[in-house]
Amino acid sequence: MATRRKESPYRGPIIDVHTHPMLPGLPSIRREPYRPADYRRACEGLDIRHIAALAMAPRSDLPQTRRMNDRVLALAQARASRYYAVCSVHPFDGEDALAEVDRVANRGARGIKLHPNTQQFDVADARVQNVVEQAARRRLPVLFDAYSPFDADQPGKFVRLAMQVPRARLVLAHAHGPRFPDLLVYEILARYDWWKRNVWIDLSATGPLLAQSPFASQLEWVLRKVGIDRLLFGSDYPLDLPRPAVAGIASLGFEPAELDRIFFRNAARLYRLA
Repeated sequence: MATRRKESPYRGPIIDVHTHPMLPGLPSIRREPYRPADYRRACEGLDIRHIAALAMAPRSDLPQTRRMNDRVLALAQARASRYYAVCSVHPFDGEDALAEVDRVANRGARGIKLHPNTQQFDVADARVQNVVEQAARRRLPVLFDAYSPFDADQPGKFVRLAMQVPRARLVLAHAHGPRFPDLLVYEILARYDWWKRNVWIDLSATGPLLAQSPFASQLEWVLRKVGIDRLLFGSDYPLDLPRPAVAGIASLGFEPAELDRIFFRNAARLYRLA
């Protein structure tokens, strides 16, 4: 049995690409408070430079979608805020969704969030491609929740979407969960000259969950095959806390220079953060 490398704590700069702030008008995913101030207390001692504030658009309610997006935009624009806005639309809202992508891009959004499970859409739906194309035109990465226990074909649908919109920048949150070995397809695709390497992996939830498990060495091996330059740290706060999430990823056996890319430099480049 292989010996795991000793955990080395990471103390460098961090961008958390996956948090759900509890703001007025946004749905709560836990009952206890988890406002921005609570996040700051939860990450005391960590060098958090930037924090994603994610929204989640409902279907067929454009006024509510705009209100939710405006909340995260306002949080990002607040004085001394470390947050950046990742707004949301619902693909089934058609032209209204595309117009909202334009609106939030003009107001400073750094990305778009789509959630196939919660928003109840199929990744292969043509309306999803339309939103991704619009986001690509506005240079906005699209963050997908990328684990579905209900759709066994979903990993392949993300591959097809990346091929259909080669200038898109897709971020797959949660690394396909327990199906993380499916990520090996991106190592295979990278052997072809035509592949644009336009997919990034957000390690939230799955990375910390498996870091102290029998799957840890397998996860590290798969992630290295995907490419260190395509890995992003996310805490999934408040479903997970930033300090144990950081400790989990730092324990996987990556070298200090690799951790610097995973925790900070990759996201800074992708989201155009100073």
